[in-house]
Parts: sequence; C-alpha cells; structure tokens
Amino acid sequence: MNEDLLDAVIVTIDDQHLESIQTVADALTLAGMKVSGVLPTVGIISGSVARAAISTLKTVRGVAAVELDQEMRAIGSPRQQ
Repeated sequence: MNEDLLDAVIVTIDDQHLESIQTVADALTLAGMKVSGVLPTVGIISGSVARAAISTLKTVRGVAAVELDQEMRAIGSPRQQ
C-alpha cells in the first residue's frame, strides 16, 4: 500500500465497544487501516487508510462512524505551509 494514497481518518467507536476499543483497533488494522492513535476515554481511533477501503472500515463491529480527518483552523488565521 502506497502511503501517498492514504487518507487520514477518525473512527468513532459505539458505546457498547468502548471497553474493547483495542480489539476494534486490531480489527481496523486487519481491514487495512494504519492505526496511529487510540483514545479509549473518548472512543476515537485515528489513522490512515486507502480511500477505497473506507467503506470496509464502516462494517467493522464496534464502529459507529468513519470520517475523513479534515484540517481545521481558526477563522481569519493564515494557512500554514
């Protein structure tokens, strides 16, 4: 998998799987996601994946949502290069 073609994603875990978030992270890895962070307190897993595999991530047991990680900045702040 070419890392240049990966999209950063944020995966939200459903409430029923918060206690087994590492198991969900492992399943996401098997589904093609490169996991970069697991935040058990808030039920978020971050990482990157090929855009074509995003729909597969959504089928992993315990996943509530998969969203592209978008750059955020304050209104009026200059864009950094």
